[in-house]
Amino acid sequence: MESIKATSLNSKVGTFLHLIPGTISVHLDTPVSHVLVHGIPTSKSLAEIASELTTFNTGFSLTSHPRWLTTDDARAGKAASTVVISITGPRACDYVGKRLAAFSSTYCLRTERRMRFNSDTQCSKWQGYGHHSNQCTNPVSCCWCASPHPTGNHTCPTASCRVGGRPCNHTVLRCVNC
Repeated sequence: MESIKATSLNSKVGTFLHLIPGTISVHLDTPVSHVLVHGIPTSKSLAEIASELTTFNTGFSLTSHPRWLTTDDARAGKAASTVVISITGPRACDYVGKRLAAFSSTYCLRTERRMRFNSDTQCSKWQGYGHHSNQCTNPVSCCWCASPHPTGNHTCPTASCRVGGRPCNHTVLRCVNC
């Protein structure tokens, strides 16, 4: 809101924290990483998981309670599953792609950055919808001319024009999805 400064709101965070469901803490100007943590024992409660992760991994704090990536039915009968956490702090980005200590000094967990996409997300490799380009297995296609080359390698179809990497007046725009 234009009339309220973030520092003023942060000084009264205890008053407002209960209004945002699942929020544990608020950190100003600190990047947040949403991380998938694989291999968490399903026998542990989410409160135990939060406690273990914050106790044995210094340099980050959870911005919200951990939650299971899958439903209760999907986890039934499994010894381990994946938890989604949101971490912040000066070293939060250092933990993405690394291992986290939990439940003992030798037990480590694999992490990866959580990719967010939905049915409206357009893949920058194939130009299709509903998936992220990092997970795309389709052939590459240009978003301007629909030719089988990366969009960044697009060149003008005429020999006299030297425009590259973007469309020019000579480019006939074509949609690969049409």
